[in-house]
Amino acid sequence: MRGTARPRSGRSSTSWERGTGAEVGPNDSLGEVLRTLLRADARALEDTVAELDLRALGEAVRAISDARRIDLYAVSGSATVAEDLRLRLHRIGRGANSWSDVHNALTSAALLGAGDVAVGLSHSGETLEVLEPLRRARSQGARTVAITNYPRSPIARAADIVLVTAARDVTFRTGGLAGRHAQMIVLDALYIGVAQRDYALAGHPCDVTAEAVSGHRTRQR
Repeated sequence: MRGTARPRSGRSSTSWERGTGAEVGPNDSLGEVLRTLLRADARALEDTVAELDLRALGEAVRAISDARRIDLYAVSGSATVAEDLRLRLHRIGRGANSWSDVHNALTSAALLGAGDVAVGLSHSGETLEVLEPLRRARSQGARTVAITNYPRSPIARAADIVLVTAARDVTFRTGGLAGRHAQMIVLDALYIGVAQRDYALAGHPCDVTAEAVSGHRTRQR
């Protein structure tokens, strides 16, 4: 059938690999696609955990735990991960702001100062909408944390603390799910670390927020 064969050579093959990668081909079955994605995601999680700088992770936990104010900067797929962390921190009484619009992020960063923390998430480490507010927050005296797949990227250079993920891009997913899953495990570790450090204070907010939504669950059998 036309349009289903893997490009053989020349411009078509080069364009396919440049635009989508080489792990998944246009003829691969959905079962093969799922197995490829599973391998990529599992590898991203395992490599991130194995290579993550625990000293830097501990620094970030302490900074967020002690922060007067927390700003999270992220766009596109990373923004959903940042929003998840914001909601988790909210559940334990640690209010945070999550900004995906650069104008709002910059105006928020301009109000930060000593005692505040700004966290920037960017898989590539080159996203200007994340880099600019992170730099502004740092210039205001806030502590800055970068979460990126590339430790020598601009966002890493703009941060006091750098947490590096280890995801490899897969077909159709440059900076996609594998990258977000790697970011998620880092942010989960940050959240749990903060909850452990603030254990005496975090328990009550968890209880009351769980009780507040309990009436919106169906009764179990």
